[in-house]
Amino acid sequence: MSKVVQTQVNETVYKALETIVRKRRVTIKDAVREAIVSWIGLQTPVADDPLLRLKPVKTGVKTDASKLDETLYGGRRD
Repeated sequence: MSKVVQTQVNETVYKALETIVRKRRVTIKDAVREAIVSWIGLQTPVADDPLLRLKPVKTGVKTDASKLDETLYGGRRD
C-alpha cells in the first residue's frame, strides 16, 4: 500500500528541481521519491544499518589476502 505525500516549495526550488529532472529524464514524482529515500537513509543511525549487523558466514573456501595489494595495484606495497 502506498501513501501520498504532498508539500509546497518556493519557485526557486521548483525551477531547480525541474532543471535537474529534465536533465536526468525522470519525473518530478520519481525524483522526489528518490530524495525522500535518500533523506531517510541519512537520518538512520549507522548502528541501525542491517548490513552492519550481518554475521560472518563460513563458506569453506580458504582465502589468502597476503598478495592483495600486488593483485590490486600491480606491485608490492610495504
